[in-house]
Amino acid sequence: MTETSIVREVTGGVMRITLNRPDVLNSFHMAMGRALQAALDEAAAPSVRAVLLTGAGRAFCAGQDLGSV
Repeated sequence: MTETSIVREVTGGVMRITLNRPDVLNSFHMAMGRALQAALDEAAAPSVRAVLLTGAGRAFCAGQDLGSV
């Protein structure tokens, strides 16, 4: 299964990082944590001046995905 749990885009010096699992209220699992860390590593670039962290759908993040433990 290929899943994009983190979507990132940079516009005008702002990196927008979106938690992208709206079907489970963006609940967090290990792969999502690794993808978020990679996005934050990219945000260290000199061209990024601000980071906006948001969630897709109706919730920001419901917490840990207990089904993935």
